[in-house]
Amino acid sequence: MRYLTCIAKKVISLQSALFNWMRGNQFHSEGFDHKFYREFYRDLSGMHDPRLLAKHYAEHGRTEGRFPNEAAMRDALARLPADFNPEGYRRHNPNLGDLSDDAARIHYATIGRLEGFAYRSDQIPGFDPDHFREIHPAFASADDATCQAAWQAEGGPNGPPGTQVEHLRRLDLPLRTYPAAFPWRFYTRLYPRAAAHRWAALAHFLREGFAEVGTQIPYGEDAPSFLIALGDHFAHRNDPAAVQAYELAVALGATPTVAHQKRLAEAYGRVGAWSAALDLYAHLFASGICEEAIMRCFVSAAAARQDWPRLFTLLPQALAQTGVMGDTIAREATETYFAHRSRTARALYADHRRAEGDAVLAEAVERVADLMTACGSSRARTAPERPMIAILADRLPDRARHRLDQRVALLGRIGFEARIFDLGTVRAFEEAVPAATAAILVRTPAWPTVVQALVCAKRAGVPTLYETDELIVDPRFAPPPLEAFAGRIGERVHQDLVFGVALYRAAAKLCDFGLAPNRVLAAHLDGIVARGRSFIVRDAIVPEARSPGVGEQVRLFLHAPQLQDVRATEAAGAALLEAFRREPRIALTTAGFVTLDEAFAPFADRISQHGPVPDWEEALRGSDLNLVLADEGEAAACVAVTGWLAAARFGIPTLASATRAYCEDLEDGVDVRLASKEAEWRAALSALIAEPNLRQALGTAAARSAGSRYTENAAAEDCRAMIKHVGKLRQQ
Repeated sequence: MRYLTCIAKKVISLQSALFNWMRGNQFHSEGFDHKFYREFYRDLSGMHDPRLLAKHYAEHGRTEGRFPNEAAMRDALARLPADFNPEGYRRHNPNLGDLSDDAARIHYATIGRLEGFAYRSDQIPGFDPDHFREIHPAFASADDATCQAAWQAEGGPNGPPGTQVEHLRRLDLPLRTYPAAFPWRFYTRLYPRAAAHRWAALAHFLREGFAEVGTQIPYGEDAPSFLIALGDHFAHRNDPAAVQAYELAVALGATPTVAHQKRLAEAYGRVGAWSAALDLYAHLFASGICEEAIMRCFVSAAAARQDWPRLFTLLPQALAQTGVMGDTIAREATETYFAHRSRTARALYADHRRAEGDAVLAEAVERVADLMTACGSSRARTAPERPMIAILADRLPDRARHRLDQRVALLGRIGFEARIFDLGTVRAFEEAVPAATAAILVRTPAWPTVVQALVCAKRAGVPTLYETDELIVDPRFAPPPLEAFAGRIGERVHQDLVFGVALYRAAAKLCDFGLAPNRVLAAHLDGIVARGRSFIVRDAIVPEARSPGVGEQVRLFLHAPQLQDVRATEAAGAALLEAFRREPRIALTTAGFVTLDEAFAPFADRISQHGPVPDWEEALRGSDLNLVLADEGEAAACVAVTGWLAAARFGIPTLASATRAYCEDLEDGVDVRLASKEAEWRAALSALIAEPNLRQALGTAAARSAGSRYTENAAAEDCRAMIKHVGKLRQQ
């Protein structure tokens, strides 16, 4: 289309004209008499600035049917029907009963006639015989009654439009009278097929002609208003022709309203002229026009243009004038921005460019936090009836869920209420935070809503802690490489895991402190959290009796909360397979996500695989020896001694992989047996199977160690010390 090819050439000059108007340099109206306008319309008597009066007429008066000058008023009154009766007009239109005779004449001249208001009993409201004759040339000489009967025969209100106002409404042209600016006779010489009457020409111009010759026809009086109406017409249809209409109006000296400028910016967007749209929004902001709808459109335009620097520069300035609404728009802006950057990061992950993808997400979370810090509203601290800790946790694995339940109980022991929220109730979490002594995020990713809540906590002076029981915050060690899953998941799912690690790390970075079950994992959090310190809250148990043995059978137990392949080619798997071959008394029960390779198939009658069942500890209770297997690597080194602790609770001995956490928290040969190499696994497993007394001694020592160090009282004191430290920050 022709107008699209010339937009680039015209946009600079036309925008310049628009911006000149926005600076207040083009307030005028053709034939406008500001003295008449102020004196005749008493509601404007307090407005003395001629420019403001002209602006009022351009933006409101024209569409309301007000006269720009005395001559226009006299002309309208001169064209009143000879039989017009003010009394009849008031009687047929009860809502106008308070009008004087002169006011009734003016009302009919400016509004009633166009709307088809009746003033005689034989008239039908909504019908103007003059308009019917105009759009039906065959009835040009017919009297009013004949025209009215013909109109009713064609369907009345459901047929052809009965008035000018109705006709313009159906054309979706926001004017009250036929546009004098449209040179319809000239136009019909270009398009003879549209020459039936001037309304047919106007309809054709809207359908086809403007797009083809809109810049070439000689517009008449008040062309800017007509062109603005055309712009509105096309804007309502998402037609890019709105750009040309609005730009022509501005070039001819129009005084577009804020709504018109907004529609022009939207029209720029529809033709992909995002820079022009953003420039227009920027000037609106600079003029102090910061309406909610305009700011939302600005966000959309910035997102489409990917002009994030301008978004993060201008939006806070505009939102500073808006109050509560600004907080809402800032949240929407951050979510729009984050969604886009997330797609960029995922594309990089798919292209095996993880470091770049991680950097994109890290920057995105920082930008979200910065924008919310600049734009969000502050919440005042409040004092709850009972000391409270706000906890945000969502979709936790069983082990972490158990630890969270234990945390709630421990907090209760020391006088704190724990209020738990999930990702579906983040706003409720945010509202609760100002009353909290501290806020804890448990394995929570840095979605925008979470970042917003953390910013709220910071504003309220509430310390935040990031808690995890696994090394999910370090991209060097998590997640395991795709090949480690041995085909159980696809590349897309693995990319989701990579994406999650980046967001876990970003959330931890926004928190003040870390929270972990052991020092090995806490050391990783120390290097991420804002204040460089993590607290350790140990797990706790309540000792219970084990189930009695069954004859000479030695019952082994192996639980894996995460995927654990037991391969005969690895140290622990090879030792276990040899034990099955050598010792017919042993039986193995597995629970969780344990997979045995085919080498164990000949011993299937002595192996019971329970899978991820919730009551796996009941199966453990009846065992003679607990096995805890871990892969090599830093992630496994950070796993807490939960497997040992579960067995120690029943006085059951444990043979475990010699990870760093196990080596630091337990004593090999005293309360646990640790093994690393295959020879160590073979020797330890052989001895523990063969010697019941050794198992008994190791299990008793494990129960004693757990009962002295991993008690609820000890864990509660860990919580108390942690809250005492972070509570000092709450009081500052």
